[in-house]
Amino acid sequence: MPELPEVENVVRSLRPGLVGRQITEVELPTYGQNGPGRTVLRRLLVGSTNAFRKRLCGGRVVSIRRHGKNILITLQAQGAGHGSLCLLVHLGMTGRLRFESMPEPLRPHTHVIFTLDAPGRWLHFSDPRRFGKLHLSKDEPAEIQLLGPDPLEISLEEFCARLRRRRARVKALLLDQRFVRGLGNIYADESLFRASIHPAAIGSRLRRERGARLWDAIRATLRQAIELGGSSISSYMDAEGRAGWFQQVHQVYGRTGEECFECGSLIRRIVIAGRSTHFCPACQRQQRGRTAKKTKPGERSR
Repeated sequence: MPELPEVENVVRSLRPGLVGRQITEVELPTYGQNGPGRTVLRRLLVGSTNAFRKRLCGGRVVSIRRHGKNILITLQAQGAGHGSLCLLVHLGMTGRLRFESMPEPLRPHTHVIFTLDAPGRWLHFSDPRRFGKLHLSKDEPAEIQLLGPDPLEISLEEFCARLRRRRARVKALLLDQRFVRGLGNIYADESLFRASIHPAAIGSRLRRERGARLWDAIRATLRQAIELGGSSISSYMDAEGRAGWFQQVHQVYGRTGEECFECGSLIRRIVIAGRSTHFCPACQRQQRGRTAKKTKPGERSR
């Protein structure tokens, strides 16, 4: 699933060709088909498909930004007094927003085609696994207000305070979008490795020094991943069709049974919060709780 670095790169690649452009037409290629095509589109679109198409037509894109793993596109609706609209796009596992030079679907599972007022420029949305979402609303959807702070914006003090309040395992915490928004399996594993923290460590038991190390590791990992275009492990590409390179420097993610680049130990895989979790058992030792004091023979323990 595209995570924060991938979504950030999609937004950056969309911005030059989309901001300021008017959407002149919205085509739903699968909607006119009988059977599964209509059902698929209803799963992807929140609300009426006809209203989605009608309200978007004529809208001019004002801005585009990332909110966690969501893409938020703000538009000025057509006509005086129509106000602004917000199009939320979640890419799910295999969703793509990509500029194309023709209006016809170029690949299977193309569900929405936006015609722009730029000559020879169309924006296609495709999603083979159909876990993505498009939600058009007058204001920003209320659901995004439930998400936690952005890991690149949260202060060290707030991050450590949030850790102290949670008794869940730290890998599960990083995957919880209410804790911080935008992290997923790849960057949680990579950040924990950089911080030398075992993924099963309990958040509230991490001392401030280790919490600070994790905060710093998350930010460094995400920034490097953004700079390298994200991780293209399966189908991810940005809006111009460019793949990412961060997968070339993964330290633990997807490397089960391979040697750790730091110490040579074999990378292990366990399951936390239902997700495969990769770590080095030597670099990320699990800290044990205090052991009971041994008693001498004939002495009662206290």
